[in-house]
Amino acid sequence: MLAAVSFAGAQNVTDLIISEIMAEPDSSQTSIVDDYGQKNGWIEIFNTSQGTVNYGGCYLTDDRSAIPAKGKTKFMPADHPLYKYLIPKGDLRTQLGPRQTVIFYASGEGSQGTFYTDFKIRRDSWIYLVSNDKCTIIDSMYVPAALPAGMSVKKSSKDIRGMVFGEEDTFSAPTPNTPNAGAGDSKITPSGGVLTLVSVSVVFVALAILWFLFYLFFDPKNKEKIRMKSAKTESKPAAKGDMSSEVAAAIAMALSQADGGETVAAIAMAMDLYFNDSVHDSESFVVTIKADGTSAWNEKTQTFRRLPRR
Repeated sequence: MLAAVSFAGAQNVTDLIISEIMAEPDSSQTSIVDDYGQKNGWIEIFNTSQGTVNYGGCYLTDDRSAIPAKGKTKFMPADHPLYKYLIPKGDLRTQLGPRQTVIFYASGEGSQGTFYTDFKIRRDSWIYLVSNDKCTIIDSMYVPAALPAGMSVKKSSKDIRGMVFGEEDTFSAPTPNTPNAGAGDSKITPSGGVLTLVSVSVVFVALAILWFLFYLFFDPKNKEKIRMKSAKTESKPAAKGDMSSEVAAAIAMALSQADGGETVAAIAMAMDLYFNDSVHDSESFVVTIKADGTSAWNEKTQTFRRLPRR
């Protein structure tokens, strides 16, 4: 259930961020070109989660006033300014994998395709990524007025797991289609290797703890072993020559009631069996006299009598 909840949360569009913006390309060969061989400003979107996100129906806009308040979207007319920035829902390419990026070209001609906006990037302006509910701003980024051509502004990770991002204070060379790692951080892998390793380790440790608790408290075989060990410890016979007070009291009582040599002999035999670990009782205060086949006490021949001659 926890895994299902985590997976469902990872597929939310709120896990998307605007990770990098270049307002104007320069004449260098490092500037990327679009599908038409043109160089334009571009906007990079990054999926920070470990699940695939479908961002179809979201919006990119540079007009904050065009974003309606919650509850007002149903009254938006068909020619509302926000609609021209719509990312198509029916395009299968609007599935962004975990730790992956996608580039939108700000050509000003949205009719060129799914990944082309109807606006060009203006310096000293904000770019907004709006959720598919048409009113929730998922993320935004400011384009400075002093941003040089061929340079970009970006958000970089602030932790080793690449989960927390913040805007850099300086301009830098563009790194399109590459997750941005902060200064001194290791490169963010598309698979989120560090986070995956930590998650798997936690799961295996939890399973090991659960197995140990089950084995200790619920496994019938182990419970029987513990019971037998406990019983064996409790029923350990007294050491040879070690007479407890209970045994001494029992023998004294028997001797006080003795009415003949046979009783004394029986008690002596019982004591011999007891001190040689031959008594079958586990209780320290009980001594049982039991035939073991080595004595002729119960032999029927002892009851034979000689008949008189006639």
